[in-house]
Amino acid sequence: MKKIFLLLLTVSFIGCQNNNKVESEFSSFFKNGDIMTSATQDPLGNVFSYPTGEAAVTTQVKVWEPGFKSPWHYHPYTGVAYVVQGELTVNYDTETALDATSDEKTIVLSETYKAGDKAFLGVANTWHLSENKGSEDLIFLVSWLGEKDKPLAVLSE
Repeated sequence: MKKIFLLLLTVSFIGCQNNNKVESEFSSFFKNGDIMTSATQDPLGNVFSYPTGEAAVTTQVKVWEPGFKSPWHYHPYTGVAYVVQGELTVNYDTETALDATSDEKTIVLSETYKAGDKAFLGVANTWHLSENKGSEDLIFLVSWLGEKDKPLAVLSE
């Protein structure tokens, strides 16, 4: 019984040491405080609105290698996005209609979001392509404020 108690005590101590190590590694990334407060507009000035159907939230983690580039697409919903590592560049085509599904798009505006910046609202209903122009892996989180069982993105052809 004494050996079992010592074994459990040792395992608990090692577990606490590992938790402190993980905690200190993450504390360099995250600070206490708000990363988004009372946001009502996306980076293009569009007013945020909730979906009209049955609301559902989908959260994704994206890890993109340097040089990654998405295809042209749009999201029918707004997302709350936060860059954890690297830089996310989003290239918007604010002039092409959503029903124009060919790959012929023009970059009208580019925005770059960096690790540690405030969270931002992902732009809904605007063609865009996103990319990692940096030299390190890009890691970001997006929580889509969408509708149950509906697609989160529409791709160009």
